[in-house]
Amino acid sequence: MSRLKSASDFTGINPNYTNGKGYYTTHVDVSDLLQISPSTDADGDGDYSYFTTSSTPSKAMVGKIIKTVEGKIDGWIKQSYRPEIIENEIHNFESGRLVIYPATHWKDYIGFIQLIYPKLRKVVKLEIYEGDSWKNIASSSVKYTPPTSATTPAFTLKLLVAGYTFTLTKGNSNGFYDVYGQKTTVSQICDAINEVFPHDTAQFTGETSPKITTEDGGTTRNVSDFFYASPANDGKSVEISSLLPSDAGSICSIIETIDGTAVTTNFTDNEDSGREGDWWKIAEEGKIYLKKQWPYLKNNSIRVTYITGASRVPAEIHDAATKMVAAEILVHDDNSILIAETGANIDLKTKHDILIQEANDLIKGKQNLLHLID
Repeated sequence: MSRLKSASDFTGINPNYTNGKGYYTTHVDVSDLLQISPSTDADGDGDYSYFTTSSTPSKAMVGKIIKTVEGKIDGWIKQSYRPEIIENEIHNFESGRLVIYPATHWKDYIGFIQLIYPKLRKVVKLEIYEGDSWKNIASSSVKYTPPTSATTPAFTLKLLVAGYTFTLTKGNSNGFYDVYGQKTTVSQICDAINEVFPHDTAQFTGETSPKITTEDGGTTRNVSDFFYASPANDGKSVEISSLLPSDAGSICSIIETIDGTAVTTNFTDNEDSGREGDWWKIAEEGKIYLKKQWPYLKNNSIRVTYITGASRVPAEIHDAATKMVAAEILVHDDNSILIAETGANIDLKTKHDILIQEANDLIKGKQNLLHLID
């Protein structure tokens, strides 16, 4: 059972850390808590906050603190209220003690797995090992194999979904490089789609920052909002999965264009989920039950990539995050920039300690328990 919503939930979620806005709190809430909000909108962005592009600290710096605090909270409570992708989580196939097949009236599954993280939003890849290969039975996906050797500069990949087009260009640091062999190209394309720092290839390409690809003609949506990519088992192809709910990603496609020649490939629907399908899930608990398809082996035979994250941000998490960010700012304040310390007020150290203690008390109430399944 999970609560759909509460009137106390934090709902002003428009994450943009550069603008001081996160998933759990914003620079405006921190400014209000510290009682330093101005009577005018200093930089004309509609936010009445002390923190602006030119304040000390700036709202971009507050955004960095918010991002750090959100990570700390997630680590402490062992779950997230932000959408996060968990990659290649390996599980054994637990087939049950008594009856394996057929299913009975009291047990309509052959086996199940318990994910490490609950609050399952989306199964991106659910791979079962069939003795000599992995078979993906989740989401919609496409397998793309780049050329085996370097190509001309006129090489682009376009990912299309519901009117959005995302273009990855060869030779662009936000795109990919293909001069170091096919497997390196695959790694580069995966990093470009996932919009991450190319850890495995940066020493060869000289890149120093994460890759970023926004929609063609706009900056609102990013390629990683819609797609996830990983190398195939042989490392020579890219497996691209849609992040749209269930198998809705079958509307997506990829276009490879080299020297003016375009090849379009549509995504394939892999998923037959539900109580009468191949598998079904209890999302709140992070359980996946296999019914019609299962791996040939037991140990290390299921591989899952999924999106975790609760669907709502409770008031306690918002309050704790706001107080932790405010406390962090007080630590770096020189007693005059933000809040002047006087004999009639609580000194800054005491304010910091109070905020941290209150935040910790809130977080303790949201910590997850470990459930052992017999």
